[in-house]
Amino acid sequence: MTWKNLLWGIAASAFSVHAGAVDSSYKPNAAEMLQMPPYCQVKWNSPPTSPEWKSWRNQIGSNYIDVHHFCAGLNFMNRYWGSRNARDRGFYLQSALNNFDYMVKAEKPDFALRSELYSHRGEVLRLMGRPGEAVNDFNKALSINPRMVKPYLQLADLNVAGKSPARALEAITQGLRHVPDSTALQRRYLELGGKKPFPVPIAIQAPEPAAPPPADVAQTPEAVDEAAPAVSEPASATTETPQPVIGTPKNPHCRFCPPE
Repeated sequence: MTWKNLLWGIAASAFSVHAGAVDSSYKPNAAEMLQMPPYCQVKWNSPPTSPEWKSWRNQIGSNYIDVHHFCAGLNFMNRYWGSRNARDRGFYLQSALNNFDYMVKAEKPDFALRSELYSHRGEVLRLMGRPGEAVNDFNKALSINPRMVKPYLQLADLNVAGKSPARALEAITQGLRHVPDSTALQRRYLELGGKKPFPVPIAIQAPEPAAPPPADVAQTPEAVDEAAPAVSEPASATTETPQPVIGTPKNPHCRFCPPE
């Protein structure tokens, strides 16, 4: 074997080792699992018959049976941020998007993580260079939960990148109206040229007190028949006041005639 062939072999071997560095498994390893939310850990590590599994199912909704796809998306995003290789990062982004897309198709109205789902998918789309789709997802997330902070910041960044600082400030202003105590939104507001005082918060209207229920009337089952029609009083039960006699027996129409 020549030195040239030997060098080519070493280079090919090194490339193959690097190419296999990407972790394509959707389930987190033991170290990654520690970074997962508790509902993800229970979904992967506990049987559906366990009290923990049933508890999270009640909190998250019927989509808990699919939530491992949402968790896999989160884990691929963690791998993306932890990787320095451009090819691997692209793989992790696409894998995260695939799992979030699955959840969007499977989502049901009772899925408690709907706003987080669209926020995370919007972040993936932004990182992929698909700003229009990302904006749609961030707005969708805020339509579900307007008190999420991250989508406002993401929308502001997208508008700054698109040379629209006024729209960026508008997004942060709207965020502060919903989440006035957010220091991240306050800081971004000032960075974008906003002036104190901060935007007036949206007033949260207290629900109107419910009308008191009608007083209960104790009635026996025999005394109440909801299906029975209303019955009017019989005519014989009504007593009429007798009218005064007019006139005399011989002339009943003479009102002022003297009595006979």
